[in-house]
Amino acid sequence: MKWWLLSLWLAWFPGTPVPRILQVVPSAAPVVEPALGAPPVALPYKWASVTTNYYHASATQAVNIEITASRINGTLLRPGQIFNYYRVVGPYTAANGYGWGRAFLGDRIVPSVGGGVCQGASTLYAAVLRTGLRVLERHQHGLQVPYLPPGEDATVSGSSLNFRFQNNTAHPVLIQASASDHHYHVTIWGDVPGPNIEVRHEVLARYDFRTIRRTDPKLKPGQQEILFPGQPGVRARTWLEIHRGSTVVRRDLGIDMYRPSPRIVLVGPGTAAPTVSIRTGAPFPGGCSP
Repeated sequence: MKWWLLSLWLAWFPGTPVPRILQVVPSAAPVVEPALGAPPVALPYKWASVTTNYYHASATQAVNIEITASRINGTLLRPGQIFNYYRVVGPYTAANGYGWGRAFLGDRIVPSVGGGVCQGASTLYAAVLRTGLRVLERHQHGLQVPYLPPGEDATVSGSSLNFRFQNNTAHPVLIQASASDHHYHVTIWGDVPGPNIEVRHEVLARYDFRTIRRTDPKLKPGQQEILFPGQPGVRARTWLEIHRGSTVVRRDLGIDMYRPSPRIVLVGPGTAAPTVSIRTGAPFPGGCSP
């Protein structure tokens, strides 16, 4: 896969759905960070557990993903405290241990230092949804991620797009995270039994992707190579079903819209290819754009 070529094709196309920020809630509550070197804490009740896979990741992106798990793991949030993903995991730079990965920009996938950090945020967000903890800030991706259903992802980029949530209960909660063998695990524990929450989704619309053909002089005449397979866009509603005895309370989380991403086909010289407007630019730094 010639991923470096994708940095040349960052054009945005009209007529595609625009993503929406679900929640950004300011708060002056104290921010918690993992206590490095502190003895491990054990809480007896499992509130939620989510596992995603990262088979799609390159070797360096897999390392990025695993770094986030190591930095999240063992975080204890006491009542009222806030988990700030960027403070715990960032900055998403080479100086902080991150290598090259892939990130979303508009309707394309582009090279990015720190690419893959969004999987940690997304897996953690999916777990938090099942605990009832208060989400203060979450942003969706512009494209669907391959490891979670629409509505359960959370994109991060520098300090401008962050993921934050608060322990709004009267009890401490513990975050356990690990990543190995291309599987990312997040479990949230409490010292009392947790709530019974299910996450529900409904796909409201689907959007077909387009195909872009471009000439590559390195290919033989008539030869073709798929640079990116393309994926459809969707519009999806997400809600929680909170079970309280025989009663089920529904809490709507809103509607997320994900752009279709074009199929990009490289063709050898002499094969007809339509002219496509492109924009050149540097790879997007540190995470994804919505």
